[in-house]
Amino acid sequence: QVLRNMVHCADLSNPTKPLGLYRQWTERIMEEFFRQGDLGRERGHMEISPMCDKHSASVEKSQVGFIDFVVQPLWEAWAELVHPDAREMLRALHENREWFRLRAPLSPEPPP
Repeated sequence: QVLRNMVHCADLSNPTKPLGLYRQWTERIMEEFFRQGDLGRERGHMEISPMCDKHSASVEKSQVGFIDFVVQPLWEAWAELVHPDAREMLRALHENREWFRLRAPLSPEPPP
C-alpha cells in the first residue's frame, strides 16, 4: 500500500514542483486534453468533458480544483504519515495553488 501511494504521489507531483516547471507540464497536459476534445468533436460525440473543451475550459480554475480535491489531500496524507520532508513540497503546492487562484477570475467563463 505504501509503495502504491508513493507511485501515486510521484504521478501527481507536478503541482508540488517549482511554478515554472509546473506551468510547463500544465500546458502540455491541457494541450493533450484539448486534442482529445477536438477529436471527440470531429467524431461527433455529443458531450465533451469540460476540461477537454478548449472553447470553454478554464485552466486556472481546473488547476485549483485539481489541487483542492486530488493533489492536496494525497500529499498532506503522505507528509503526515510517511514522509515529513514532504512539507517543503506542500509549501510549493500551496504557493502554486495561490498563483492559479489569483488568475482564475481573469480566465474566460464558459459560454451559456
